[in-house]
Amino acid sequence: MDVCRLLGREESGLASQLDTNLLRLLTPLVKLYTGKQAVAVVSEGLECFGGQGYCEDTGLPGLLRDAQVLSIWEGTTNILSLDVLRCVERSSGMVLHAYFTHTKSLLAGASGVSSLAPAVNAVDRALSELKDFSGLAATKAAGYLELAARDLAYSLARAYMGALLIDHACWKGASASDTYAALRWCEQDLCPVAAKQARGCYDPSAPALDAALVYEQPLRC
Repeated sequence: MDVCRLLGREESGLASQLDTNLLRLLTPLVKLYTGKQAVAVVSEGLECFGGQGYCEDTGLPGLLRDAQVLSIWEGTTNILSLDVLRCVERSSGMVLHAYFTHTKSLLAGASGVSSLAPAVNAVDRALSELKDFSGLAATKAAGYLELAARDLAYSLARAYMGALLIDHACWKGASASDTYAALRWCEQDLCPVAAKQARGCYDPSAPALDAALVYEQPLRC
């Protein structure tokens, strides 16, 4: 819905430069992340029905097939992840600047709200890790970011969604469940790209090792 808000401002001529940059970055992010989430959530939902979730005459299996089309037809996850890199490069990093600026502003309303402190700290930490990773990636060869593209996209999406949940939980009409939702979301690893970078997952040897593993070739570690 936040992307819809930004798109509405763009179409009505009310968008600031920050809005425009943010919309450019969030569009591929929302498509790739919600597409993957839809498949996982619907699959879990079918399990709740037991055997009925598998029987075609219930109509339930069709929900899973329909969800799967999101990550196929609307743009595969890897292609959309590369689009994230493309918009960062073409904007000379301005879309990332807009992302960090706006995400931090979403956390401002939670200042002093003790119940949301763990979630705020988690998003703050993720943003710091994302900045550190961006700085490191700028010193690496061109292929480095391509290896990390999907994990970077997931990290940007998770941190932003956490900030949105925190912002919503600070709304005067929010309920205790809104706070709980923000806390639960922020319990996960919000910046998987940092963790994988620390484990060497994007080292120059990674593509050859991955290919050898997939095609059952001898590994030369």
